Amino acid sequence: MENHGTLVICLTINLILLNIKCSAACGPAEYRIGDECCPMCSPGNHVYRHCTNNQSTSCAPCIGSTYLDKLNGLTACTPCTHCDPGFGLMVKHPCRPSSDTVCEPLEGFYCIDPTKDGCKAAQRHSICKPGQYIRQKGTQSTDTVCTNCTGDTYSDGSFTSCQPHTQCDTLNLQEIKPGTFRSNPECGPKTSSLIPVTVSTVLVLIFLITGTIIFILVRKNLKSRHRRVVNKQADEQTPTKDSHLIESNNKKEFFMTPHLDVGRIKNLEVTAFETNIYR
Repeated sequence: MENHGTLVICLTINLILLNIKCSAACGPAEYRIGDECCPMCSPGNHVYRHCTNNQSTSCAPCIGSTYLDKLNGLTACTPCTHCDPGFGLMVKHPCRPSSDTVCEPLEGFYCIDPTKDGCKAAQRHSICKPGQYIRQKGTQSTDTVCTNCTGDTYSDGSFTSCQPHTQCDTLNLQEIKPGTFRSNPECGPKTSSLIPVTVSTVLVLIFLITGTIIFILVRKNLKSRHRRVVNKQADEQTPTKDSHLIESNNKKEFFMTPHLDVGRIKNLEVTAFETNIYR
């Protein structure tokens, strides 16, 4: 019984040692398939057929947008990386059978997810606002750094340093609009203080002349109307030629009618008088 137990232990140890020996037998450029150590395929190729006792590994090149960048025992190639502009990326190095695509940030972007040789995602550079200057320009790996202007300086956001405000007086100009951190002062030609006075004087003279002309015209019109009224009244009060004839006829009739009595004569005189008045 003891000999049997010893035999089992020895067989177990031999099997373990055999497995270790077989595993250790595959070299760094080999891969194991079952009990066989098959040669790996070179970068840019994949395993087409595994090796056998009588035949070595058969390899085939990676085609299309696929690659393998190391010695391998794989039966399929890996798809190439796509540089997506939506993530702010563009192709730095195109994909080859033996190497993957290398991406880099687009112009105006910086990488926020770097890899060993490239970038997986990028973000647009910050834009400095008016009143700020660009202290440090953005690169493919860093964002733009903006700083606020101070004192009598300004920047529209595109300057690499704040610019001093223009002094209009030194240019023999007057300041039309004051400067801010965002903009430079606006300068213009100096205007004489006599110009507003002259303009005001001309306006007053025009007003006075216009008023005088209107007054003269109105007064002339009133005089003309008054003259017409007076003439009309005078015409109404002046006896006409026909009224003189009637009065003369009445007088003749008075002297040529001796048989009329005194009362009749008085009545005729009153009638003649009234006729002259109303006419």
